[in-house]
Amino acid sequence: MVKRPATEPILQGDSDAEGGNEDAKGLSEEKHKDVKKRIKTKSLYRQPTSNELNRLQETENLFNSNLFRLQIEEVLTEVKVKEKAVKRFKDWFTALRNHLLSIIEDDVEYDLSEKKLTKKLKVKLPVCSRLQTTKVMFKFHKFADIEIVGSYGLGCAINSKLVIDLQIVIPAEVYTKNDSINYKYHLKRAAYIAYVVNHLKTLDIIEELNYTVNTSETKPIIKIKPKGKLSNITVHVNFVCDTETYKLHRFSPSRNNLRETWLFGGESKENELGPPTPYYNSSILADVTAETNLKYLNDTLSNSENLKQAVVLLKIWVKQRKLQVSGYILSMLVAYLVQAKRINNIMSSYQIVRNVWIALKTSEWDTKGITLCKGEGTPSLSEFKEHFPVVFLDVTGYYNICWQMCRGTYDALRRESIMAVDMLDDPKLNSFIPLFMTPFTPLSQFDHILRLKDLDKIKESILERAPKETRINYGLDELALVTDTLHALLVKGLTNRVDLVLQIMEADLSWPVNKSLDKAKEASYEEKLSFGMVVNPENSMSIVDRGPPANLPEAEEFRAFWGAKSELRRFQDGAITEACVWTADTRAERRAIITQIVHYLLQHKYDISPASQFHVGSQLDSVTLVKGQRRQGEEATSDVLTTFDELRRDLRALTQLPLDISAVNGISPVFSYCEPVPACAARATPRRRGDASLITSDLSKGTEYVPVNRAVIELTHSGKWPGDLQAFRCLKAAFHLQIAERIKAQYSLPTQAYPTHLDVMKNGLVFRLEIAHPKEITLIRREVVGGVVKHKENEESVELQCRTVLLPRLMGALHGLHSRYPSFGPTACLLQRWASAQLLSPPITSTLCALLTAAVYRLPAQPTLALYRVLRMIADTDWTQNMLVVDFNDDLTREEISALERDFHESSSKPALHVVTAHDADLPGVWSRHVTPQVLSRLKALAAASAAYIEQRLTIDMEHNILGAFVPSLEGYDVLIRLRRSLVPHSAERLDAPLAPAKPAPESDVIPVVDFDPVQRYLKELRHAFGEWALFCHDAYGGDVIAVLWTPAASEQHADLQILSANALHPVTVNGVTHYEVNKPALIEDFRILGEGLVVSIDVRN
Repeated sequence: MVKRPATEPILQGDSDAEGGNEDAKGLSEEKHKDVKKRIKTKSLYRQPTSNELNRLQETENLFNSNLFRLQIEEVLTEVKVKEKAVKRFKDWFTALRNHLLSIIEDDVEYDLSEKKLTKKLKVKLPVCSRLQTTKVMFKFHKFADIEIVGSYGLGCAINSKLVIDLQIVIPAEVYTKNDSINYKYHLKRAAYIAYVVNHLKTLDIIEELNYTVNTSETKPIIKIKPKGKLSNITVHVNFVCDTETYKLHRFSPSRNNLRETWLFGGESKENELGPPTPYYNSSILADVTAETNLKYLNDTLSNSENLKQAVVLLKIWVKQRKLQVSGYILSMLVAYLVQAKRINNIMSSYQIVRNVWIALKTSEWDTKGITLCKGEGTPSLSEFKEHFPVVFLDVTGYYNICWQMCRGTYDALRRESIMAVDMLDDPKLNSFIPLFMTPFTPLSQFDHILRLKDLDKIKESILERAPKETRINYGLDELALVTDTLHALLVKGLTNRVDLVLQIMEADLSWPVNKSLDKAKEASYEEKLSFGMVVNPENSMSIVDRGPPANLPEAEEFRAFWGAKSELRRFQDGAITEACVWTADTRAERRAIITQIVHYLLQHKYDISPASQFHVGSQLDSVTLVKGQRRQGEEATSDVLTTFDELRRDLRALTQLPLDISAVNGISPVFSYCEPVPACAARATPRRRGDASLITSDLSKGTEYVPVNRAVIELTHSGKWPGDLQAFRCLKAAFHLQIAERIKAQYSLPTQAYPTHLDVMKNGLVFRLEIAHPKEITLIRREVVGGVVKHKENEESVELQCRTVLLPRLMGALHGLHSRYPSFGPTACLLQRWASAQLLSPPITSTLCALLTAAVYRLPAQPTLALYRVLRMIADTDWTQNMLVVDFNDDLTREEISALERDFHESSSKPALHVVTAHDADLPGVWSRHVTPQVLSRLKALAAASAAYIEQRLTIDMEHNILGAFVPSLEGYDVLIRLRRSLVPHSAERLDAPLAPAKPAPESDVIPVVDFDPVQRYLKELRHAFGEWALFCHDAYGGDVIAVLWTPAASEQHADLQILSANALHPVTVNGVTHYEVNKPALIEDFRILGEGLVVSIDVRN
């Protein structure tokens, strides 16, 4: 950069311009522009300000990366309500307010048990007919004002699906002293709402006017859809009562305000006192304390933009997880922490959110409770704890803000807070995406889901058996009673098998103002109730629930709870206790023990049959079942691993070898539980050579496919290996021969040596062993150019390094992952079966499927739900901008991950799919190198469609059969090659194949024909000969169709015939013009000739 001379004045041109010379004036303007540009450039290198330094220091201390802070700021900007919307709503609200304030008082007193008021108003009261039978006198008194409340009023609203809350305070004169009992308050409130609705009917700025239920059927509100450009906004008008309407002590948790005679019928009694009704009391207290709590929130949040931003972030976080926690509770929690001096106005929004999560992580609302009230003379927290599962008291000390919060919701809130803090503390994870940008569905949150059918019948059954005190407490809120009852039952019955049981209620209802609530419910209303469970992997598969010793008083309670299922058992430690034993033979059945327990409890306690229950979790166990062996793949894999451990010990104990065997490592997917069809003992053919069988000459009836289990042998170190590749391989072949001889001599096991490997059979299973040595990789890389020796990577060296060096490490890591998460192996098998069924192999290999499965954070206990999460991850990830780092045991440092990401983003030729592990050495992304952009696009589309299909079938249709996700669509393919099914390997594993008949295990001392796959050999020849013009897709697990897709090269037209590119071309004359194109009929005929005996027919699509 050339510096300006110091003697030249910066504004010299301005002083010259004061003269009348126009040329001088123009010159001065040019110089002035140059000065501005130079100053702007210099400002880039100025010293940072104190604010900038503080910001940088704060970012370094609080955030894992500057990116996280930028993302936080961006999302806050994105969700902020736009200024245009604010202005338009202000004008709309002014018109609404003026119209409402013009309402006229009515001096007429109405008996609400009659229909005089509804006839006058010509709108229905928004309550059920049960309430309208109560004799209550109502007179309309005009309200003072209508105000904006809620998140919008506090400045904490979210632009997405914006709901604005308005509030009208009903004057105290409307109510009398005794209106607090027997739902009289609720009936008068409904009449007041109907009166206001009648006045709003004529307002032309309203497009739709409905009633809606927000929390309870007895507490309806008005739902308004504005007309015009505000039609994407929903307005809720809530009605509360004046703070002077009632004394708060009338609604203490130990007071009764709902009489038994009113609820169950019968003659009323004087001075009738019933059990406490804290739930009913809270429904009125919510209105009585609304103004007081709103003023407290305004005083706390109004002067702090950071507190408001923190509330917005918390609302986004809760909304993405679909937790039934309102923004009001979150705002009150932030206000509580401000009062407790755990957060303050000076903190940034990120610091506040983090401290809120830490507070929730260590909170005890379910055992101790918290309160905003500092005064005395209010009920104690222990009194509230006797009546509510979760306690959070407001500033008055009488109203429990969490009166409608189920224990499961609080447990979920606390659990998610723990996970959020862990994510923030993980320096390797960009926690912004999973915390604020990833929407969760029940299938992506839970390990096991219970959905209830015929909910009306279930409600009747539970209400019949519910204690009278409980029914009086909940009053007409029957769904809340049923939900809390079933939740308590499931938590008690499942004990430590689950870490969380969360209720999922769908009970939103809106209906026109001219229709009664009862008719609206009959027409289109359907309540849905489900329970999601997060399973404890350590305890969930236990087949025994151990109870207390028989001589303790708790044993009687245990027997009363479990009924006939409880029995007295003696355990190995000598203890004699009550216990419940469940039936489960396989691992898949043990994963489904929760289903057994829930079936029994609901049938035993409330006579709810299994037919009324729909369990999500084990729908795909039929796919992981190896039909040819009549057992789950996990059991078959365990047999292979047991035999391999024995063989490993035998190999390391071999004597009289030039070099001892130091290690034997498996490299087949079966060693990481990722093989969908593990090997089993097979019969040998009559023809044999040495210890190995030969293929029979007659293949018309097919032959049994026997896979091999591959492993690599590492020998002790020696510097005498030859430096010539051919000599090296000859010496390796000699080692194979000698090892085979020693195995046969020492252990009498059938063996067969080959130049590249040796086969050994033990317990009917065949293992293919290969000597691995890093020098062979170096020799393959070696090439001589101009007399100079160079080492260059090539496909053969990469393949050998993957097979002999990387795969043993990777299989060990995947095996360890399966030990931590027992659902990993079956999930990887399901993903592999799905990818193969969708004709995505061979680019989507078994190793890549295992890595994609391993990438899912915290695999669920059920493989079906784990597969759904993997499919969602594949479909939702932007692979052009993101690489996938699979770090099994935190082997990669933050710096190493940053370097990998930097190399990925700076690469000029980005791979379509880049999957990296800590075991890739100098070949990052080697396992996904064959995935092309076209294959990845197809993979994402199929994953999205399959995940949507599974979600539709399980959560909406409640259908167990989701095998349609494994059925490929053959539309769009150009040619279909039909194969003879008897020659197709794994044809017994097709989805539509029946279970194979049980066969005794064969005993033979001859190695059967292994790894003979006519279909794969045929595909190899097709791809080698015709890969330039066609893609060949096949399902390796019993698929009897090869789908062929012509490449763009097969449709090209050539004007001239060139000898070097004349393959498969033939002349075509159109309108006297001759050109050359690929002879597709001839190619199809070649497909038939190559597959003679294997191909049944070929279908050509137009």
